[in-house]
Amino acid sequence: MNKINSKLRMKKTGIRESKIDEANLRLWNSRYAISKAGEKDIASNLSAAEKIQYERGVAYAKLNIAAANFFQSKSEVALRYLTDAFQWFANNKDESGYARAILLKGNIFESFGDYEKTLSLWLEAYKVSKDLKDIESEGESCSQLGLIYSRLNDFAKALEYLNKGLKIREELKDENAVASSLNRIGMVLRQTYKYEEALDYYFRSLKIRKENKQVSAIPWTLLGIANTYEDMKMYRESLDYYEQTMTGSDKRCVLQALMGSGRVCNQTGNAEKAEARLTESLRMAKELNSQVLLAEVHSALASHYELSHQPAKALKSFKQFLKEKDSYQSSETRSRLSNIEVAHAIEKSEQEKEIYRLRHVELKQAYDIIEEKNKDITDSINYASRIQRALLPEQKEIKGLNNRCFILYLPKDIVSGDFYWFTKTDGKLIIAVGDCTGHGVPGALMSMLGISFLEEIVNRREILESDKILSELRIEIQRALHQTGGEGTKDGMDISLCVIDEKAKTLQYSGAYNDLYLIRNNELIEYRADHMPIGIYERSDENFTRHDIETLPGDVVYMFSDGFADQFGGPNGKKYKYATLKAFLNKIHNLPVSKQEKELEREFDSWKGTNTQVDDVLVMGLFL
Repeated sequence: MNKINSKLRMKKTGIRESKIDEANLRLWNSRYAISKAGEKDIASNLSAAEKIQYERGVAYAKLNIAAANFFQSKSEVALRYLTDAFQWFANNKDESGYARAILLKGNIFESFGDYEKTLSLWLEAYKVSKDLKDIESEGESCSQLGLIYSRLNDFAKALEYLNKGLKIREELKDENAVASSLNRIGMVLRQTYKYEEALDYYFRSLKIRKENKQVSAIPWTLLGIANTYEDMKMYRESLDYYEQTMTGSDKRCVLQALMGSGRVCNQTGNAEKAEARLTESLRMAKELNSQVLLAEVHSALASHYELSHQPAKALKSFKQFLKEKDSYQSSETRSRLSNIEVAHAIEKSEQEKEIYRLRHVELKQAYDIIEEKNKDITDSINYASRIQRALLPEQKEIKGLNNRCFILYLPKDIVSGDFYWFTKTDGKLIIAVGDCTGHGVPGALMSMLGISFLEEIVNRREILESDKILSELRIEIQRALHQTGGEGTKDGMDISLCVIDEKAKTLQYSGAYNDLYLIRNNELIEYRADHMPIGIYERSDENFTRHDIETLPGDVVYMFSDGFADQFGGPNGKKYKYATLKAFLNKIHNLPVSKQEKELEREFDSWKGTNTQVDDVLVMGLFL
């Protein structure tokens, strides 16, 4: 991903984006007990986010996939998805997902036995969560720091962080997280030989997890209970809980249950079963590439071979145990880990200061260049806007038109793809409202072509039939854009065009996609346009339809582009739609033209609210 802050390219949150965000949060909250159905939901949510190019949704969905895979012991897959998600969070550090991503990354490295990296990541997550005032992530950080300190046998510090995390989670009333904290406090109490207290915490955790049906989390609590009974030499109870634990799906949990039951079988004289289970545990530990678990299995095997009177194998396993343990608990390693705590705060502060300084210099230079380029481009577009507006006719050019016609013209950008045009010749008033492909500069260029060709067709060639004017305009657009045989560019325009004979009291109307509304005696009559554009089309040889209408005093006609009806807004972020536009026009059609224009603009602004304008807007009303 480009390292430009992707917030600048994020879509404004709409209904689809909100649904994706809600699903991501729900799935994150159930990460400890994700089911097969949950995995499908996560994948489906990622697909939905990618389909609409919603970068925030994609990042959180990948974070959820990483968590789901981690809790199924698929650490390599988890790391791959987490790395993808991290690219977005690294550029959006004010997101709560940033702290979550750091925490999960620490989980993965902890499972590999890389305690240096783990401690550094979890200290970083703790700092980030406090800076963001993200209480949930702060509680998780405390829980994780408690875990790493227990691994390092610093049980006092482990309990300090775990109890702090438990308090936060209880205040948040997050029962599943509370159960996790209780489980870890039970583990530390067991490691410090406080067995009865440990069992109390474990059974409190088990109660919550069973009540909340945390299927994948329950085995971890059962494992803790089994470990405690084993330490208490209550082997029958211990073996019973180890057997229950083996029904779980997390490989790390199953491995430890196998290893524990192997140790218990060894103590109770079932050497054959003990060796089978410990050997399987060793295979799984190698598969998971966990130095910690490998050390524990080799220690258990050494004890087994010693009791089985196999000294050579016992010595070999014991040497392997020392080798694996030394890799993460040597004095040198422990010293480096201690230094990380001190160095982390200092180095981070210095790095951030230097990064800020460098970025400030680089951004200032980039900003100056961009500002200069932007000024040149904006000046050019503003000049193009003046040219475009000069081409648009003024109502005062035609006597009396100003008092009976309004034009609501709201370009999306500086220049517009919508245009209006009128002229009076041979006693007839010809009026057109056009909507060109696109908006901004491309649309503006098309609109200028449209105005130029209408001038040529009506005022020079003196073609005054509405259908023939559109047919000629189509020919000119196709010729100008080199459109032939249905190939090449599909650019063109939609248009409604009226030829009004005030003396004969008649109106000719023809349209390319843009309809005409006529309100007579408080009733709105809709005249349908042909469903073919001014431009290349598979039936370009067909003539446009001409509607001949006899006018009556008090008739009002409305011509428009699709920008007003297509605007998103209102309480539910939906399109305004043509039915609503018809009703509103019928409501205001008796007002003077100046008031109609103001009411329409007020209605549009009210509907749009804080949403971005999606297209150019043009509405013209005329009293006949």
